[in-house]
Amino acid sequence: MAFTQSTTQSTEKTQVRFKAEHITLSIVVLLLAIGALFDKPISHAIMNQGSIFGTIFQNYGLIFPNIVIFMAVQVFYYRIQKTETDRFGKLAVLVLAVVASIYETWQAVKMALFYTVTSLNNVKKGLPIGAANNDGGGQSAFPSWYMPTLVGATIVLVILGTVLCYKWLASKDEAEMKRLTYVALAGIVVVFAADTLVNSMKALWGRFRPYEMNAHWSNFTSWLQINGDNGHKSFPSGHSQEGWIALFLPLFVAPQHANKRRNTFIFAVAFGTLMAFSRLRIGAHFLSDVTMGSFISILVIYAAARILNEKLAGDVLDY
Repeated sequence: MAFTQSTTQSTEKTQVRFKAEHITLSIVVLLLAIGALFDKPISHAIMNQGSIFGTIFQNYGLIFPNIVIFMAVQVFYYRIQKTETDRFGKLAVLVLAVVASIYETWQAVKMALFYTVTSLNNVKKGLPIGAANNDGGGQSAFPSWYMPTLVGATIVLVILGTVLCYKWLASKDEAEMKRLTYVALAGIVVVFAADTLVNSMKALWGRFRPYEMNAHWSNFTSWLQINGDNGHKSFPSGHSQEGWIALFLPLFVAPQHANKRRNTFIFAVAFGTLMAFSRLRIGAHFLSDVTMGSFISILVIYAAARILNEKLAGDVLDY
């Protein structure tokens, strides 16, 4: 009886998952088709580099890849302290955790401050607040407070993040720590795999961004056209890809906490969607750009979740 009930529940979950997969893929295909036909008029109608909404997400939305890696290395450190590993091994992981935590926090704060300085300079010059060179070619004069703020914020956030992770991990038993170790490994792979795919495609496609269009938009190209490495990197959207990395966070939540995992999932979907729309609004990307950028993270996270599900089938990793 119990076996029959378990089989029925498993079948129902598979059917729901199958339906969700097809719905997601259908939405992506539809949006890419719409983008191929209407990218230009959609951006004409939506684009506004003075958008506060778009600027906020542009400046401060690139945090989730850093958060995932930060959490991952904290899991590694906490787990190895509970094992019989020799002192040198524990020290090596400690150094890795400290260096990676500082580096990821530094990069997140640095990016946020860079965009903040860009926005402040735009205001001083009478330019739209969200105007920015997203491909790294712009020049910004950094104020005297930039470096002290970068160092101070990094130190504070590393300490705060470490304390929060300790409180999160302290109550976990060995089985859950084992599960989290696999999740942490997958998280690092997901972040770098998604980032590599997007950056490789950006260089290959060489698509002009909406704000790079000339007066008549004669340099506009469809996402179906590959232009080669020319310094322009609109397709796919890196901000959208990094925003949707938030979708990995539910995997850090124990499967037994279904409500918390579901709420984290809803938050991630909402954040990823808003990030994608913000890139349209600020004029940094076309609809097809944000669709593909979002899809890359969703696809990579989905693949990682399926592999984890197979590896940890006995631990009920349902995602």
